[in-house]
Amino acid sequence: MHRKVQDALESSGVSYRTQRHKDLQIDIRSPHDFARALGYELDRITKTLLLRSTERDEFAVVVLSINKRVQLERIAELLQTKRVQMATKEELSTILDYPPTGASPLGADPLSVIIDSGLMDFPTVLVGAGEAAVEIEISPQALVQVTNANVMSIAA
Repeated sequence: MHRKVQDALESSGVSYRTQRHKDLQIDIRSPHDFARALGYELDRITKTLLLRSTERDEFAVVVLSINKRVQLERIAELLQTKRVQMATKEELSTILDYPPTGASPLGADPLSVIIDSGLMDFPTVLVGAGEAAVEIEISPQALVQVTNANVMSIAA
């Protein structure tokens, strides 16, 4: 787990569980494998994206189910910009200090975090821990609390 993720979780006092792919009964090669190993719906496995405005140097972190697509126009609307796009791997590394396969909304402050409202229906969701093959299982309400996120419908 990345130190920023650990610091955010410890300072918040919320309950969470660390899920390491190597500790599971099967080889994890995809989100489908991960969901199957845990006995969870695929929708509970999330992806964290770093998006940037095309007009100015402004970034936002979005969280949604791994099998959904983000509605970029909704994010642009929220950021009051004409268009947003995916940040580069270099921007992800520079701004958040996370690898592409381990990005996390935890420890992403002072950036805006936006969580898809569809995730709020689950008892827990799994988000990146700031390193590859490690996930944080956390209630969506606790995730909102720790990240000070906006919750809105952003998934297509």
